[in-house]
Amino acid sequence: MTFIRPTCAGPKHWMVLWLSLLIAPPAQAKIQFDVFAGYGDAGGGHVRAGGWYPVAVEVLNDGPTFDAVIEISAGQFGSQVQRIPVELPTNTRKRIVVPFFCTSAGILVLDGRLYDRGGKLRDERTGLRLDVVQWETTLLGALPGTFAGMPSFPADKQGRPEWQPVAARMESDYLPDNPIALEGLNAFYLNSAKALVLKEPQVDALVSWLHGGGHLIVAIDQTADVEAAPWLKDLLPARVTGGSSRTIGGQLHAWVTTGDFPVQNGYAPPLLRGKAQVRGPRKNAQNVADPGSPYSQLAVDAAFNAADQALLDLTPKDGQVALRAGAMPLVVTGSRGRGQVTLLAFNPEREPVKSWKLRPWLWARICDVPGTFLRGSDFSTYGGRSMDGVFGSMIETRQVRKLPVGFLLLLLVVYLAVIGPIDQWWLKKIDRPMLTWITFPAYVALFSLLIYFIGFKLRAGQTEWNELHIVDVLPQGDGTRAALRGRTFASIYSPRNDTYKIGTDVAHATFRAEFQGLWGNGTGEGKVAVTAKPAGFDAEVFVPVWTSQLNVADWQDSGDAPLTAVQGGDTRHTTVTVANRTASKISQVWVVPSGGPVQKFAGIDPGASVDLEMDGKGATSLEPYVAEHNAEFQNAVARRGEMFGGNEKTHIDDWAGSAVAASFPSLLALDNGDARDFVWPAGLDLAPLARRGDTIVLAWMSDASVVPPLSRFAPKRSQKGTLLRLVIPVHH
Repeated sequence: MTFIRPTCAGPKHWMVLWLSLLIAPPAQAKIQFDVFAGYGDAGGGHVRAGGWYPVAVEVLNDGPTFDAVIEISAGQFGSQVQRIPVELPTNTRKRIVVPFFCTSAGILVLDGRLYDRGGKLRDERTGLRLDVVQWETTLLGALPGTFAGMPSFPADKQGRPEWQPVAARMESDYLPDNPIALEGLNAFYLNSAKALVLKEPQVDALVSWLHGGGHLIVAIDQTADVEAAPWLKDLLPARVTGGSSRTIGGQLHAWVTTGDFPVQNGYAPPLLRGKAQVRGPRKNAQNVADPGSPYSQLAVDAAFNAADQALLDLTPKDGQVALRAGAMPLVVTGSRGRGQVTLLAFNPEREPVKSWKLRPWLWARICDVPGTFLRGSDFSTYGGRSMDGVFGSMIETRQVRKLPVGFLLLLLVVYLAVIGPIDQWWLKKIDRPMLTWITFPAYVALFSLLIYFIGFKLRAGQTEWNELHIVDVLPQGDGTRAALRGRTFASIYSPRNDTYKIGTDVAHATFRAEFQGLWGNGTGEGKVAVTAKPAGFDAEVFVPVWTSQLNVADWQDSGDAPLTAVQGGDTRHTTVTVANRTASKISQVWVVPSGGPVQKFAGIDPGASVDLEMDGKGATSLEPYVAEHNAEFQNAVARRGEMFGGNEKTHIDDWAGSAVAASFPSLLALDNGDARDFVWPAGLDLAPLARRGDTIVLAWMSDASVVPPLSRFAPKRSQKGTLLRLVIPVHH
């Protein structure tokens, strides 16, 4: 080995070395910045068109402490930016999960950037492409006990991948603690072993999602898991009393191929039109399964049918048995608020179910996947206007008026006549044809001023802020406490180009621009910047001059129930006792008893309680009642974006009655061929609960709300209203 002896450095060399060290740039701090969007492994990229989904951001800082701002945007396809301030101490890793809204039916790209408080870009992840699941398609989230136990669905072999149901494997570390971020899921599979590792905020979010309308499917890994997770034990519709082993292959095969399963929850996928809406092997009047259903054509797996299966002994509490082997329940299901829990007596992650050839079809049956989606049928559905437009037509300012097309054409004819034959005739009469170089610019300036004056008269006004609250009351305990799932539709009219500050301190609140539908990337034209807070958000909304812009705040909070309702009597004499527990008068009440006709009642004073007799007087069947608003809703939404035309069909004046009808959007069915009618986020539609047989109470409060206003400015004009929606689940 050869050593090289260093030479002795003189003072000059030491000075150079010292100066070089002094001016050398400091070593850059190591930052690891990752963005995982959608449902799947660490945010595997599955999102629902027109729905919420989680975005998880993970930051590792190995350098000096600094204050950062995380910025999430939908790339070139969105006008909304969400910012998350976060402090990054030295040697720390932070994980943040926030809800984001999918406005696309096709391509969706997400960008994530990390800035310091000085605005310097520290790292970025751009071009994250997400897999958009069709609006009507089943999306199942899963926390299986093992990787091999992950649920799956039958693969579509006939070229219709856009309708393929999706099972997204999730990691417990990335499970959102905000229930709004879970609303893109129709169902969630939970192995009891994973229930033990969930943190309390994640449990609260999952339970809130369930009561809001989700479908929770539970398999027990060990009976001790149930005792170790009291929250899960309380949710189950049956008690686990022991175990046994027997052959159940024949019963499972018959159930998958020809059976029926009452999947009835608020977040159930919307039905397609016509014959495409049939789910699974529905039976006809002769109780014979549809022979064209792909379920009915499945072959028997003889090895599975002959194998013994370890089973749990289930004793139903408040649920109903959906499948049994003799006297032994195999599948027990029960309603939980607006949602549903399904408990399996067998573990689908263990043999012999694990190796069953029809295991994907078992999951399709449990999730009630339409057979149409599994056989590549010749159907096509596209587009769909957003229900946001219906609520926007109610609350948008009346200060803006449209210019009639006839007047516009008349103005154009006058303009052409003035710059043409009239100008030529007049200059010829005074024998000054060369003056056209002066008269023509004068005419242009004159008509420009005239057009500005007309626009000013039609569109100029005062700053206006209107709010319409759709609040779902989800009772807790004895009903005096409740979770409140709110949607606040807020419209700003601006007399100038300006940015308006809005916000709230309500827990689990988020904010989005108007969703305009699935005809493209359905976002509004305004610019929205949202800054998340530990509770609530602050937002800045830019509104162009003389325009009205709609935005939506989604929030969930808990507290005293503003409305309670109890159903009594029998099928012949039903009474619903409704109590107004707010400080404002309820002006009107509608009741839909057990999926029956809609009956309207007078108001309820603050703090008062009334007994509403379901005697059928003045009642209207639900579907005809909603259908009465079809034409008005369609016309108003179609004309909202038009600059010209009449004003009488642009606005919806009956806030209360229209908000009630808009609570059942799946019943707003017009003949649009292959085009969707309306689309809406999960939970807005109450029709699945009416079909389940629940009693629905809707109470309207004029000029009142149960949460503080969102506006952080003082508008010249303002109006608000609140529709409280309470569901009394049916008891089998």
